Amino acid sequence: MQQGKKLVLTLFLLAAMLTGCTSNPAAQPTKSPEPSASDTISLKVATWNVDSKAHPDINKMSEIIHDLGIEIMGFQEIDVNNERNNRDMVQEFVNENYPYVHFAKGRDFANGGFGVGITSAHELLELSSIPIESTSSKATKTLERAVIEKEGKRISFYVTHTSWENIELRRRQIAQIIERVQMDPNEYKIMVADWNAELGKTEYAMFEDEFNIANGKDGNWLDTFNGSETFDPLDNIITTKNITISNVDKVRTDMADHDLLYCDLTLHDQIQGSAGIGNVGLGQGVNASSTAKDSDPMRLNDCDMETLWESETGGEQSVIIEMDRLYQGKSLTVFWGDLKPESIEIQMSADGVLYEDSSKGELTSAETALDFNGTFKYLKLTLLGNADKYQIRELQIFADRIPYTADHTENVLIHGDMEDLEGWQFRTDFTSKETNPVKSELSGGADTDAAEGSQAYKITRTHAEGIGKASLVQHAEITANKKYQLSFEQKTDTLGSASFGYEVIQYDDQGQALDLYHVALNDNLNLSQTYRRNDYNFTTAPNAASVDILFHVTAGEGSLWLDNVSLKQVVPTEAILLTADKTLLTEGETGFVRANILPNNYTDLKYHWISTDDSVVTVDDEGKISAKGIGQAYVGLRNDSDLAAESLILITVQ
Repeated sequence: MQQGKKLVLTLFLLAAMLTGCTSNPAAQPTKSPEPSASDTISLKVATWNVDSKAHPDINKMSEIIHDLGIEIMGFQEIDVNNERNNRDMVQEFVNENYPYVHFAKGRDFANGGFGVGITSAHELLELSSIPIESTSSKATKTLERAVIEKEGKRISFYVTHTSWENIELRRRQIAQIIERVQMDPNEYKIMVADWNAELGKTEYAMFEDEFNIANGKDGNWLDTFNGSETFDPLDNIITTKNITISNVDKVRTDMADHDLLYCDLTLHDQIQGSAGIGNVGLGQGVNASSTAKDSDPMRLNDCDMETLWESETGGEQSVIIEMDRLYQGKSLTVFWGDLKPESIEIQMSADGVLYEDSSKGELTSAETALDFNGTFKYLKLTLLGNADKYQIRELQIFADRIPYTADHTENVLIHGDMEDLEGWQFRTDFTSKETNPVKSELSGGADTDAAEGSQAYKITRTHAEGIGKASLVQHAEITANKKYQLSFEQKTDTLGSASFGYEVIQYDDQGQALDLYHVALNDNLNLSQTYRRNDYNFTTAPNAASVDILFHVTAGEGSLWLDNVSLKQVVPTEAILLTADKTLLTEGETGFVRANILPNNYTDLKYHWISTDDSVVTVDDEGKISAKGIGQAYVGLRNDSDLAAESLILITVQ
C-alpha cells in the first residue's frame, strides 16, 4: 500500500472510533508458522479483561501476549478517548507483532467510548459488531466478530462480555450468542469472553452440546478473577467441535483485576468427539419444590449424568424450568436415578403463572421420553409417587426457538413528538443525606428548539454543586415476551455525559415492579450540542403489563432537550453477513458486496453503506464497489444511531 493511503486510512479509523471500528488493515501480518500436519492447523488464542479503570499499561500487555506466542486475542473493558482514559487504548495495541486491531463499542461512556476489541497478528478480513441482549444490565453489550485466515482455513473469532447483574440475563445473552454463532457460515468458530459465569460448570453447560470449552476442560477450572476471594472462572475460550483445545493456562498481573486466559487450539478437517444433540435445556434456570441438602436443582440440566439431583422428600414434587425465551415444544427426556416417581406430568406456561396441561406418562424404565407441543417459556414437571425421595440424573428438552415478531409497530408513548405534553409528567427529587443541603433549581417544559416539528421538551438544572434530580416520565402499556426499542433525540448546551440517565421500569398486571428487568443507565450517552439519536433495545418480562419510561438530569448545570421519543416493538438484528464477488480488484474495476441481514424481518436499526477510504474504493447505496486507487479499505454496512452495529469486509486494490 502506498504510504499516503496508509496515513489517510489510519486517520479515518481514528475518527471512526465512536461508530465501532478502529482497524489498521494497512500493516503487514507476521509470518505464520508452518502446519504440523496436512490436516491440522495450530492457533494460539487468548482473552483478557484489561480493566481500563486501572489505567493498564497496554504496551506491557502486548509484550506479555507476544512472549506467550498469542496470535489473536480478544479483550474486554477497553476505554477509547473518554474522561477516564483520554487516549485510544485500542490503537495502543498496534505494533509490529500485532498490526491489526478492531474496537466494538458497547456503549458511550464518560464522553467517549467503552467496549471490547481484538488484537491480531493475522489480517482481519471481515469485521462486525451487533448489540446483544442488555435488559437490566448497567451497560449495553455487543458481540464482536472478526474473520482471519490461516493456511487456507477461514476462522470466525468472536469477542463479548456478558453481564454480571443476574444469571437470568446471562442465560438470555448466552442463548442469543449461540444462536448467532450457529448462523455463521464459516466452519471454524472461536468465542472468547469475560462470561461473568459465577456458577462455573453450571452456566457453561449451555455450550456443552455444540462446543468445546477451555476453562473447565477435563474438570480443571481456573479462577480468572483476582478481584475477589471467591472462586470465579469468569473468563473462557469456547470453540466449535472441529477445534481441539490443549495447554490451557493463565497469567496473573497487577495491571487488571482479571487474569489473561490462553490456550493452544488445533483445527481439524473433521469434528472431534461427539456432535451436539440439540438439548436446549442445558444451563436454563431451575426451581424445585423440594431439594435435598447438598443437592442443587441446576444439576438437573448441567450435562453431567454422574451427578444426581435429589429431592428432599417424596410425594408430589414439582420442577420448573425457566427458559431464556419462548420455545415451541417437541419432546422431553428424563434420565432417572435409583429413586424415581411412579408417573410424571408436563405443563407449559408463557408467563410462569398460568399453566396448560401437555403430557403425562407412567415410568417403566430408567429413562422417560415424552412428546409435547405448544409455546412455552416455563416447563413444569410434576413428579407423582410414594417413594421417600426422587433422583434425576439429567433432563433434556428438545424444542425450537420461536423467532421474535413485532405484533404492533406503532409508538406506545403518546405525544412522543413533544408537540403536545399530555401524558408526560415532570418530577423533581431533592433526597439527600446532607444536612441543610443547597438545592438546585429544576424546571421543565416545552421549548421551540426542536429536532423536528415546532417544539421539544427542555429540562434545565442550575447550581452544579447543589442536589436535585429532574425527571420526565411517561407510563405506557406493553406486551409480555417481546423486544422493544426506546428511541429519542437529545441535545444539550453545557451538560456532560454523567449528567444524564434514563430508566425503564416494568410492572406486572398488579403494578408490582419487575426488578430482574429493570433498566437504569447512567453516564451511558455522550451528550451533543446538536440533536443526536439514541436507541436502546430491551426485552419485556414474561408477566409484564406496563412500563415507566424516565429521563433524568441528575448533575451539572445547563439544559437538556428531548424530542421524537418513541417506544415500539421491534425485531432485533442478529447478524449481518457480507459476501463480495471480488475482494481483490485492480484500479478502475468494479464489483459488488452483498449483505444478508438476519433475521430477514429485522426492524430495529437502519443501515447505510460505507467505505473506510473513498480514495481506495467507493460504494453506492446498492453495494456496488469501484476501485479508485491502490490500497486497502473496509466496505460494508453501519447503522445510523448510537446503538453501534456494523459489518465490514476488507477490499484490496492493486
